[in-house]
Amino acid sequence: MNTPLTTERADVSSDLQWVHAQLEEIVTASVRVQVAQENLARAEALARDHLEDSKVRFLLLRLKESAGLNEGMAEQWATLLQECPDDLQIVRYCATRLVKERHLDEALSLVDRHLPASSENPSRLFSRAKLLSDIRAHEQSDQLFRRLILEHTDRNIRVEFAKRLRKRGLLADAYEAIRPVAAHLAPGSKAAELATALAADYAFFKGLEPEGGLAGKDVRIVSMKHAILHFRNRKIAEQPPEKAVSVALVTGSLGPGGAERQLTRLAGELTRMAAQPDRQLPDVVMRPEKVEVMVKQHTEPAGSTKKKQGLDFFLPVLVQAQIPVTEINKLPAISVAHQSVPDGRLGRMLEQLPPPVHYGVTRLAPVLRANPFDVVSLWQDGTCLFGALAALLAGVPTIHLVFRGLPPNIRKDRFREEYPELFQALAQVPGVYFVSNSRTAAEAYAQWLGIPVVRFHVLYNGVPDLATNASPVDEQKWEAFKQATADATETVGGVFRLEPDKRPQLWIKMAAMYLKRRPQARFVIVGEGRLHDNIVALAEELRVVDRLLLVGLSNHVGYWYSQMDASVLLSRYEGLPNVLIEAQLLGVPVISTPAGGAGECFVENETGHLLSDVEHPDMTEACDKVESMVDLVRSNESLKAQSRKRAQDLFSLDAMLSKFLSLCVPVMAVSENDERIDFPQMQRMLA
Repeated sequence: MNTPLTTERADVSSDLQWVHAQLEEIVTASVRVQVAQENLARAEALARDHLEDSKVRFLLLRLKESAGLNEGMAEQWATLLQECPDDLQIVRYCATRLVKERHLDEALSLVDRHLPASSENPSRLFSRAKLLSDIRAHEQSDQLFRRLILEHTDRNIRVEFAKRLRKRGLLADAYEAIRPVAAHLAPGSKAAELATALAADYAFFKGLEPEGGLAGKDVRIVSMKHAILHFRNRKIAEQPPEKAVSVALVTGSLGPGGAERQLTRLAGELTRMAAQPDRQLPDVVMRPEKVEVMVKQHTEPAGSTKKKQGLDFFLPVLVQAQIPVTEINKLPAISVAHQSVPDGRLGRMLEQLPPPVHYGVTRLAPVLRANPFDVVSLWQDGTCLFGALAALLAGVPTIHLVFRGLPPNIRKDRFREEYPELFQALAQVPGVYFVSNSRTAAEAYAQWLGIPVVRFHVLYNGVPDLATNASPVDEQKWEAFKQATADATETVGGVFRLEPDKRPQLWIKMAAMYLKRRPQARFVIVGEGRLHDNIVALAEELRVVDRLLLVGLSNHVGYWYSQMDASVLLSRYEGLPNVLIEAQLLGVPVISTPAGGAGECFVENETGHLLSDVEHPDMTEACDKVESMVDLVRSNESLKAQSRKRAQDLFSLDAMLSKFLSLCVPVMAVSENDERIDFPQMQRMLA
């Protein structure tokens, strides 16, 4: 009587085992994000009828992690852990997911609950050390590994510690961890192979760095540095100055930022000049011939559930101008082994690079080699990191490192350990130009890196005259706001992204204080960003909302400036703020914090005011300055004209284009005084 039921249960069990096997095979094959994304639909179809099974859900969640999905993942892992509280694999994924979402304290608490430090079980402590390493609590993990090595003779502890240190690039430390047991490891085992590889790598890199120079150092950064220094004696053939040059402008995205806007303008001007053989610029004989833009990413990744806002904001401008745009993320990754690297030592260095540098070497270097350029202009620190070595490998004669703000030692959220070694090594390579868009930033980079400031060239932003026409939508917004604030006698505005660096909350507080002084003022902010909802809530709390218009993104910024009596910028960090220049082009006075090169944009007390403190701006001072400039310039047409003329003279498109082309000469870098740089001396200074 029971036979059919027994057979049915056996069939169900067999079917579930088959699903497990299929899912495990898919997960194992889905190492790359794109492959995981492509495999996800098939895996979900396989799992659909077995979602009550914890192993099926575990494998499906692992695949989602590999596919780079984020939304709701922490909750799904937490739910699975409630069902399987003793499964340390699930604990690991729960903890690492919390770290991805920047909840390190919660991840540490989770580890403490499941693998407490008070345990006396060596096996549990070993698991704790590994899990601490997985969530990047490296200091605690390293201490525990070293304690276990002292207290126990298990070779696996040393092998595991060495493997994890090596993954972090700590070659010397990994070698020292495994060396005492290397001779006792089973020949042919993975552990023995690891020990052999570590010994060989250690011997190689010890020959590059001074004695003891590898201890505690990330060998990937050491490798990057010496791969760059491989080119410090490179010879660059001098070309006739009238030779037309091909230019690649490289950046991270085409989002709505100042650097992206400036790069887009420069690409447009270079392209127009290339198409106009008769166009001449004073004191410039170099001409552009071919212009392309290369961007790391301007489209959201496939399978992403959350759109990265505005990565393609300036793409339509480039497309309309028929400027070729290459998305580097979509280029095939070609391993170093399949590239032409004649020097064996260099090839070995290229096998061990920081991930961003490896990205550039495998994606950007091949396309630059196949499609040569005379000039590769790398914009912003992150682009320099992935692009500089790639450009050297491709034999690009002239390489620009274009800095667009204060250095990352000041902006801690943007700092990476690679940067000092990267830039100091590049300073020793002929044909590399250090370029900044303000004197302030150039001096800050020079001081940070210990590089003579004469190595830096200032390329001021080029800002065109702005049209004051409006779109129908913009006109409707302004007319509605004018009617709602019909009693207004002055308009204070700002053009900036609603992002933390721009401090829009502080701007709203300034507006609230100013409104108490001059109740008939109104306020306009042009820009969008993550803090939009916070701004609305704060404006409501401070009772400013009825006097405030949040325009959002607009392609008719000139129209909005033309409605303002003064423009205010309260940023913590800036390069050379385009918005301060744009406002002056329309005769609008500006008030700004002394962020980056803001003070180089206007004449103090004539076309603007600079506040005293960038970190803690005094809002009373800000209100005083706004009030002063509104009253000073409002009826003074000569001051408005002076403002426009200065902005046109210093920040014109022609001035920007002339300076850029002067930096496209493929010869040894020159100082601002046209004195040749002594590269051997530079190398000695930075050694």
